[in-house]
Amino acid sequence: MEENNWKKWLKDGDAYLKGMPRPGIKSKFGTDIRYNLLSMGFESYVMAILDFKGNLPDNHTYTDLIDGLERVMPIDPELKARVLKYESIQEICALDKFTILLPTEEEISDLHEVILEFKTIAHKTCLEAA
Repeated sequence: MEENNWKKWLKDGDAYLKGMPRPGIKSKFGTDIRYNLLSMGFESYVMAILDFKGNLPDNHTYTDLIDGLERVMPIDPELKARVLKYESIQEICALDKFTILLPTEEEISDLHEVILEFKTIAHKTCLEAA
């Protein structure tokens, strides 16, 4: 693990979210693209924290990322439940069976709010402790 790689993860997360309008604001992108931007942002913020703490996840599903986070810090149960309920929109890690659903505007708006909370947690964990 490269030292200070967490800085790149934070920067990447910020870049993914930069392409997103604020929650509730109309976007030129469909919900499928925004779901992927939010998912990549979520992964980047969690990876920043895990890299900073020197502990990587077992894989990169929402569940794997949350499990990895819980090894290094407590996660609010409501925040955990809110993010995990969106994992089933795209289950693309299995080679033989995968699911791709089109999320609703309401789901995207809620997921965006959740990812913004993880952004705050990641920046606070990494930058304030560095």
